[in-house]
Amino acid sequence: MRAPGKPRNRPAAWKAVADPDGLFSTGTPDFDRLLGGGFRRGSLALFGMDETVGLEDLDLLLHPTYLNFLYQSRGVLAVLPSRDSPHAFRGRLTRFATRRRFDSRVRVIDYIGEDEGLSYVVNIRTSQDEPRPRASKQKEREVAIRQVVEAEQAVQGGRKNPFLELHAFEVFDTLMGTEKALKMFYYGIKRIRNIGNLGVGLLGPGLGCSAGVRRMSDTEFALHHEDVGLIVRGVRPAFPGYVVTEDPVAGPPHVAFVPRPS
Repeated sequence: MRAPGKPRNRPAAWKAVADPDGLFSTGTPDFDRLLGGGFRRGSLALFGMDETVGLEDLDLLLHPTYLNFLYQSRGVLAVLPSRDSPHAFRGRLTRFATRRRFDSRVRVIDYIGEDEGLSYVVNIRTSQDEPRPRASKQKEREVAIRQVVEAEQAVQGGRKNPFLELHAFEVFDTLMGTEKALKMFYYGIKRIRNIGNLGVGLLGPGLGCSAGVRRMSDTEFALHHEDVGLIVRGVRPAFPGYVVTEDPVAGPPHVAFVPRPS
């Protein structure tokens, strides 16, 4: 979709892509065009992945969206896939955003005690399988709720701007079980709609919550990796497969969508 050019050796400075009325730009003009301008505010965008999709593929596709939020004084609240870590996520994203911007506007919710003590990590203790008094469970729940509220306030900022909520559903499905995970996320998506945030869901293969999450999503995309690179196909709205590639003119983190070779 773009004229070829000489790739840049260094990451390009990010300039925010303006949001159309009622929408959030994806940060990628080619993606925005396929969506009629971007993601609707107060919606859940679901990315279904198979085993071929790696973290580098997700970074390629989603970094423009994260950056477009961060460079408009909006934040990101993230539950990362199990193969990722808060420290590694920060390291990759701060190739394109300053550490100060990341640390002030991004919070990563962690349930297993990973990267404790870092200002941008919210460690929430869970003891799902341990028999404990009801009062102890209630106190744990109250502490967790308070921690999440504080994290939301941080990513909203003083102006209470909308923010991006990233959910790796494998975490909820594994730690809480399908039924509890779906019930929790039902309330979560209602809140996303009421606040006007953007939900971005990562749905890996074989999860028990898949059917329920798909019913709650507003847009859905299928991701897989081939020899030519990451392929994204639209399920809702429907569009054929495109290869996601670094923009040859603007350079990373900007990307372009190229029609998948037949």
